[in-house]
Amino acid sequence: MMSTTERMIRVYDRTMPGSNPRRYYENSGYFNFGYWGSGATSQRAASDALVDQLTGRIVGKGGRILDVACGLGASTRRLMDSYAPDMITGINISHAQIAAARARAPGCGFNVMDATVLDFPDNHFDAVICVEAAFHFDTRDGFFKEALRVLKPGGSLVLSDILYRKMCNAMVRLGQVPQANLVASIDEYSARLAAAGFAAVEVTDATDLCLGGFCRNLAGWARAERRAARMKLPRSLATAVVARSLAWYFGLICRTYLLVSARKAVTSN
Repeated sequence: MMSTTERMIRVYDRTMPGSNPRRYYENSGYFNFGYWGSGATSQRAASDALVDQLTGRIVGKGGRILDVACGLGASTRRLMDSYAPDMITGINISHAQIAAARARAPGCGFNVMDATVLDFPDNHFDAVICVEAAFHFDTRDGFFKEALRVLKPGGSLVLSDILYRKMCNAMVRLGQVPQANLVASIDEYSARLAAAGFAAVEVTDATDLCLGGFCRNLAGWARAERRAARMKLPRSLATAVVARSLAWYFGLICRTYLLVSARKAVTSN
């Protein structure tokens, strides 16, 4: 019988390379909501901006960086604008996604690995980044503890994350969001980072700038494609129905979109 983790991997492995996602993300390999507060006019630009928002929260760029749940390698490739490839490591639990990431970000290191059981030495990385994935981990708190362990003293953890509404029981039942990850508030989220041992915790509500921008863009995408003569009838109508339904669904189940930064204290053991 397939485990919930295996089912989740299968869903993403099938969905991410699909024709509409590839088209919507301009074959970039991204699969996130993005950041729309810097004037992005496309999903790809917004997704680049989201990575930039997170790297901008890293104190003292340089040294080794770990891209957790790197997906198809788009975030890893964007990190190459700020880090030498041999200083970047990406991990994911999907063999297929890691294979795609290796092709998209040559020169970077990649491993198939669980984010809650990091097979790296203590005090190894200068920064850890995780784009829109920690809500999947079993558990998020376990990831926080592992991230702290592998970070060097003074190192930065940066991530975007989602707090789901209590009503999203289907997501829990399907194993997409473990019950333990249904955090009630930003204050509780911050407290869990502090409980894991992090200092200088900053958690920002970016719901409208990320989730809101994504939903608005997705809902209007098929119409924009048709007007630009890049998608014809009847496909554009069918795509519009699906896209609007997805935008409505994500807006329904997602309560708060977070941009997060924290540091491992210099005196931490």
